Amino acid sequence: MIDLHCHILPGLDDGAQTLEDALEMVRIAVEDGITDIVATPHTQDGIYRNHRDIVLGAVERFQHILNEEGLPLTIHPGSEVHIHADFIESVLSSCDLTINDGRKYVLLELPVQSIPRFAEELLYELHVEGITPIIAHPERNTLLREDPNILAEWVRDGAIAQVTAGSLLGTMGERSKATAEYMVKNNLVHVVASDAHNAGRRRPSLRDAYSRISELTSLEEEAMFRHNARAVLRGEPCKVLEPVEMVKAKKKRFFFF
Repeated sequence: MIDLHCHILPGLDDGAQTLEDALEMVRIAVEDGITDIVATPHTQDGIYRNHRDIVLGAVERFQHILNEEGLPLTIHPGSEVHIHADFIESVLSSCDLTINDGRKYVLLELPVQSIPRFAEELLYELHVEGITPIIAHPERNTLLREDPNILAEWVRDGAIAQVTAGSLLGTMGERSKATAEYMVKNNLVHVVASDAHNAGRRRPSLRDAYSRISELTSLEEEAMFRHNARAVLRGEPCKVLEPVEMVKAKKKRFFFF
């Protein structure tokens, strides 16, 4: 299995704080059957910056340690880039990392309670540049919970979305669980990732989440999620089903900042 969203690099953000923390997360991931992790430290969120070169260096050093420890897991570079006004410029100038530094997919984080007014224009500009935005954990955004049709429109325009394993399993709260299940069943999300931060409640595991996806949909759709994780890592196209809209859509509500 491939984990596309994980805060495993020690000391870069609010994820693993020490090398031992990070190594324990790796051991959990390996036990779960994860073979590849994209390290995605927070970037441009007002707290953490994590320039591309910093992340690339940290990945190289951590992978060397894993090899020395005999831990069978490959770390790939990436970042969770918080949406901001200079997003396009930062990505195109390689200040902020795309997934596996491939300039094909970028993990985009929204504020928890809002969607900035320039979001749709930004998503369009990424599409023009040949970069597919991955909307991180949409089940945790207040406005996307209230009106999933917003996400459906973004998907039709070329975005994909990443649901968090813990949300599907209920460890992120019942509201996130219900929304995550709705989004899986209605083709609004396309990859599942751990968004792990530690070896405790937010641990790097995916096996149970994939099982939950098969229960909610089918073995074929679970296989599609697995395929999409490989495709994102390789910079290849994902399989995307037509999103299902709510029968009675609520009026769009945007919080501006």
